[in-house]
Amino acid sequence: MPLTIRKIETTKPGSKEIALSDGMGLELRISPKGQKGWRLRYTRPNGKRNMMSLGTYPEVSLAEAREKRTDARRLLAKGIDPVEQRRQDKRELIYATENTFKSLAKEWHETMAKRWKETSKRGTQSWGALESHVFPYVGSRAIDSIKPLEWLEVLRRLEAAGKFEQRRKLHSFCRDIYRFAIITGRATYNPLSDLGTALERQKRKHFSHISQSELPELVEAINGYDKSPLVRAGLKLLLMTAVRPGELRQARWEEFDLEAAVWKIPADRMKVGRPHQTPLPSQAISLLHELHAMTGKYRLLFPGRNDPRKPISDAAFGMALKRMGFHGRHVPHGTRHVVATGLKEMGFPGEWIEAQLSHKLPGIEGVYTHAQHMARDQRPQMMQQWANFIYSL
Repeated sequence: MPLTIRKIETTKPGSKEIALSDGMGLELRISPKGQKGWRLRYTRPNGKRNMMSLGTYPEVSLAEAREKRTDARRLLAKGIDPVEQRRQDKRELIYATENTFKSLAKEWHETMAKRWKETSKRGTQSWGALESHVFPYVGSRAIDSIKPLEWLEVLRRLEAAGKFEQRRKLHSFCRDIYRFAIITGRATYNPLSDLGTALERQKRKHFSHISQSELPELVEAINGYDKSPLVRAGLKLLLMTAVRPGELRQARWEEFDLEAAVWKIPADRMKVGRPHQTPLPSQAISLLHELHAMTGKYRLLFPGRNDPRKPISDAAFGMALKRMGFHGRHVPHGTRHVVATGLKEMGFPGEWIEAQLSHKLPGIEGVYTHAQHMARDQRPQMMQQWANFIYSL
């Protein structure tokens, strides 16, 4: 006989558990302490008997308990165990709330932050880009539910704004987050792997740099720059070494062996992640002695004005060139183009020039060839001849 609310309310707890049946396996269990809970007895698809909880009374009313019984019987009719289905629903709920793209991006970022260099801006730049261009659109979504077309829309927003370099970096960050999710078992495929074919190609843009015919003008302007002796020395060293501006700004005195005429830059400060040696021509050594008199008491060659433990601003060299009249014509990184072109015109081997620029050779050659060409008659002689040419101007 089906249960009634009156029957439920008037039944008093006994010394043992009481079971009130509503039919078709549904029971209300009343404990000796008066607690009331719904139970459903059923036969699993494999033929074994089982029982599941449907909640407590009165939180789950008689009508709601009957609805839950009906739902369970529908699943059984399809050969689905309602207890297993409940577990699956719970797993999916956890997956949807804990495996969102933003939560996994945070995990990935915390993991990678330990590997990125202390001086690198990649940590703050990557998170800032994700917060601005990704999280507002797909951050709260389960990572496996985001379709390739949705990612295409996210990246094309940056294309439309002409931010191709930011799009490239963001594509790389998101692709790496999926790789991290797959490795840790939270995603099954990477929808960003093949998106490159659907994105607009970025036209390669070189850093602004002067021509060889304008080199005497640049040398004269640097020699006459009187706003900062540190910046003047830095611009001269860029011309004599062709290192990246960031590598020079962060240079430490401990890296220089002036007797051996070599500057050894550790791997953690190099773009390619390999230690690099650059020969020092005699003019550079003289300049370093002068610089040492100014900043030798600090660890850095170019200490910051407000905090000598940090290098000078990354805009210092660029601002100096603008003041000299090279705005739009030449930037600090463009010096590498000028030096490379000049060395090529002087007839030096391309491998020596690429080694001086610390470029990784393409393809399989780049994997196995680590030659630095530091024999006295190779890069040291090449850079000495280049310095002689610069000073002859």
